[in-house]
Amino acid sequence: MLTTSEKPHNPMINAGAILVCSLLKTLVKPDMTLAEKFDYTMQWFKKMSGGENLGFNNAVFLSEREAADRNYALGFYMREHKCYPDKTNLRECMDFYFQCCSMEATCDSMSVVAATLANGGICPVTEEKVLRPEVVRDVLSLMHSCGMYDYSGQFAFKVGLPAKSGVSGGILVVIPNVMGIFCWSPPLDPLGNSCRGLQFSEEIVSAFNFHRYDNLKHATNKKDPRRHRYETKGLSIVNLLFSAASGDVTALRR
Repeated sequence: MLTTSEKPHNPMINAGAILVCSLLKTLVKPDMTLAEKFDYTMQWFKKMSGGENLGFNNAVFLSEREAADRNYALGFYMREHKCYPDKTNLRECMDFYFQCCSMEATCDSMSVVAATLANGGICPVTEEKVLRPEVVRDVLSLMHSCGMYDYSGQFAFKVGLPAKSGVSGGILVVIPNVMGIFCWSPPLDPLGNSCRGLQFSEEIVSAFNFHRYDNLKHATNKKDPRRHRYETKGLSIVNLLFSAASGDVTALRR
C-alpha cells in the first residue's frame, strides 16, 4: 500500500485520498475549523464547476462514518508509518474525508469540472482561472495512470485519455484542449467502474482520434472534430504542393 518512502501509491483511492485530506486539513489555512475547511473546499469545486449545482448529502456522510472500519484501519496504519504532517488530528481528518466523499453533484456540474481541467484550469463558463496549468498537468497525469482503479492500465491502453471513475457510477473523462465529459450510469463492473461509461469512452475514441497516441495526420477512418473538413482538405492540398515543389517523391506517394 505504501511506497518505499512511506507514502500511498495512489492519491485517487482511499488511502491516498485520506492522506490528501490530512494535507488539506493540516497545512492549508490551518487556523480554519473543520466546518470552515469543508466550506473552503466546496467553494473550490464550485469555482471549477462554474457555479453549477453542488451540495452535501448528510445521510451519505453518516453512512460513510458508520461503516468506516477499513478506512479507519488505513488511517491508523498510515499514522503508524508517520505518513501525516505533524499535529494531524486523525479523527478530524477522517471526518473531513467523509465530508468530501459526501458531496453531491449533477452531470452538468461535473462536466464543467472536466471542461475546466481540459481547458488548462480556466473555467469555460466563468472564464476564471481556477487552477494553475502545472497543477492541471499533474492531476491529468495521475488520472491517466491510476484514475480507474485496477482497470487503469487497460483503460489507458484502450481509451488513452485521463479519466476518474467512482463507485457511484460516474466517470469523468478529460480530452485536453478539446472538452470534458461526465457519464453517470450506476451498473458497475467487477472492478467498480460504470459499464456504460466504459463502453461510451471506448466508442468515442473509436470514432474520433482522441486517443493519446492516435496519429493526427493518418488516423484510419477516424474523424478529427478539432478541424473543419475544408481545413483538412486544404491542408492535404498544401502538403501535396510543398512536396511537389521540393521534389519529395516519398511524401507525394503518401
